[in-house]
Amino acid sequence: RGCIRGCRFCQAGMIYRPTRERRVETLKEYARAMLKNTGHEEISLSSLSSSDYSSLYELVTFLIDEFKDKGINISLPSLRIDAFSLDVMSKVQDIRKSSLTFAPEAGSQRMRDVINKGLTEEEILTGAGEAFEGGWTKVKLYFMLGLPTETEEDMQEIARLSDRVARRYYEIPKDQRHGKCQITASSSFFVPKPFTPFQWASMYTAEEYDRRAHIVNEEFREQLNRKSLKYNWHDAQVTVLEGVMARGDRRVGAVIEEAYRLGCLFDSWTESFRNDLWMEAFRNTDVDISFYNQRERGKDEIFPWDFIDIGVSRSFLYREWERALNETVTPNCREKCSGCGAAGFGGGVCYESKN
Repeated sequence: RGCIRGCRFCQAGMIYRPTRERRVETLKEYARAMLKNTGHEEISLSSLSSSDYSSLYELVTFLIDEFKDKGINISLPSLRIDAFSLDVMSKVQDIRKSSLTFAPEAGSQRMRDVINKGLTEEEILTGAGEAFEGGWTKVKLYFMLGLPTETEEDMQEIARLSDRVARRYYEIPKDQRHGKCQITASSSFFVPKPFTPFQWASMYTAEEYDRRAHIVNEEFREQLNRKSLKYNWHDAQVTVLEGVMARGDRRVGAVIEEAYRLGCLFDSWTESFRNDLWMEAFRNTDVDISFYNQRERGKDEIFPWDFIDIGVSRSFLYREWERALNETVTPNCREKCSGCGAAGFGGGVCYESKN
């Protein structure tokens, strides 16, 4: 539970502090029991940052040795490139090769500093290179568009970084490659979340999100390795609704009820999504989308969720918002305590508490 990293857009990374790790022996017992009782053919090591688990190598080694003759696939989702071990990769591939997923979140170093990702391009390319040398040819890269202070140069860097990752593959001698590589880059649109440093940030309109996605898409078409690159992006209209609901107050409840009465039911399914009915619901309830989305909040604005104490202090979140605007990186919890307030739960250094 929890995460040591402190990405400024991530709600889970804030509300699930302090970081806690399960004992590796406990996880071994869970793995045996779950596979025995369910018949599933895959084990997914799920956490906010799987590769930060201090006993990852021991756990993966156990899973491979225990289940290698049973065709069980080991999944390590949303890895941090900088913490990914080639030894772990080589062990996972012994079972069944699948694509690797990395989340740089932003194409430019400037934007990665704004969001406190704490990744350099050198670390990204080195990690991708280790993956390619380990036998992988399919890599998924996750990015976000519409982040605070984002410029057109930052957007274009998503395509350029993806191309440099593909280029890293083709630097491997031809006789050592495993066919062609496929880099699939996907971008979601940034939605500010409560209890994060970005809860003070503004959003964009659906039209502006689409414009930004097309800028990135055009840049992908200009890249040298474009045949190895694929780009997908999220639905901008859904993003606008997510933004209203993420930071909405009790008035938004009336919108949701009205949308239901108008016929909105299974809207997370693309084929069932009716944006026209949602817009009608906003009009019928006299709720203004721009009040929730296209407005940067002031330091002293009282939020609908401020009565909830998550352990992380509001003053820390605002301090991180200011550091984001100044493009200043905050060290992760293992390097230095940033004084977020969560340490009070354990009485010491948060991440050392293991259960």
